[in-house]
Amino acid sequence: MIRKMVSGLTLLLVCTLPKAQTSTSTAIGGEYVDVGGSKIWYEECGSSAHGRAVVLLHDGLVHSITWDDVWAPLCSRYHVLRYDRRGYGRSEPAKTLFVPEDDLSTIMHRVHMDRAVIVGNSSGGGLAVDFALAHPEMVEALFLIGPVVHGMPSSDYFNERGSQNSAPLAHGDVKASAENWSKDRFLIAGDDQRARKKVYDALAKNPQNLRVAGELEIRPSPPAVLRLSQIKVPTLILVGEADIGDVFAYSGAIEAALPLASFEIWKDTGHLIQIQRPAEMVSRFNRFVALASRKEANLTERKLAEYVGHYKLFNRSATVTLREGHLVLEFPGDPYYWLFAASETKFFLRTEETEIEFQKDADGKVAQMAIHNSDGSVIRGPRLDVASPR
Repeated sequence: MIRKMVSGLTLLLVCTLPKAQTSTSTAIGGEYVDVGGSKIWYEECGSSAHGRAVVLLHDGLVHSITWDDVWAPLCSRYHVLRYDRRGYGRSEPAKTLFVPEDDLSTIMHRVHMDRAVIVGNSSGGGLAVDFALAHPEMVEALFLIGPVVHGMPSSDYFNERGSQNSAPLAHGDVKASAENWSKDRFLIAGDDQRARKKVYDALAKNPQNLRVAGELEIRPSPPAVLRLSQIKVPTLILVGEADIGDVFAYSGAIEAALPLASFEIWKDTGHLIQIQRPAEMVSRFNRFVALASRKEANLTERKLAEYVGHYKLFNRSATVTLREGHLVLEFPGDPYYWLFAASETKFFLRTEETEIEFQKDADGKVAQMAIHNSDGSVIRGPRLDVASPR
């Protein structure tokens, strides 16, 4: 069972080479595409008729089989793409300098995906962020699991842990290194032998995964950490409670900079949530996609301006302002929340299952704000005054 420990507003208020094809069956076998002299393995399932396009980007240890347990349920609802990044799994290693975002763009176009929800775990999350900056027109939303942010330094502890786990490789002992990583307390939380075995088997059978150094990758300049605020799509960040501190820092930076980002901490899981909690991950992803793609009512700025002002919530003054044709709800010292119109008086968030309703008095003036939480509770806050639209 997952427990939402950090969830933004909710927590605040509640305490080959063959020709590509789009499959019409549930799934097809993998294929290869030559990108920059390296053959990259990819697989797709579902079709555009199934709904939205989804891309799955694996972490820096386990290749695309990390998504095995979520593959079938996602394929039943979406057109899904996964691939082994260069040097991982079934893909050839890089032979020349390359841009990871270009690999992703090339493979998406090959399977006729013009725009997708990008799911990324760990370094795959870092790639998802870089891709959103490089190709914003191809990203509908971001679903990030324990992401990294390029341009943010890693701690000495993080680097030492990696060096220790991979140390047996210096003596050609792949199995020992695989065992070290499978027992890593940050990757897998608790005594989850099934998940640990999956990590061990993946690395023992694919020792190349342990040797991908990334020295031929061309990273964007300036780095992502300096440009995070340019990402305007709905973004949900999931971090396992047992994950390493660096990941919390990366995730916090993303949440703070992106205007449409929410951050959740999941109990009883580590870095590889999709392996430890696949069913819960799929359920949360489905709900996220529904919110991220929900249609917005078209309200004039004049209508929106009626709600601009100050409201009292929990003895705090919350402010509603108007920016770029949308209402924004702010609490002093906390992240701000963009509100999207469901009707003339009701609004929703893109990443959280919380709704805002503005209620009027007998004279037709906005008198209070009602916040409807996902658990059915309602928080009401009276309007204190009226602010000028910004």
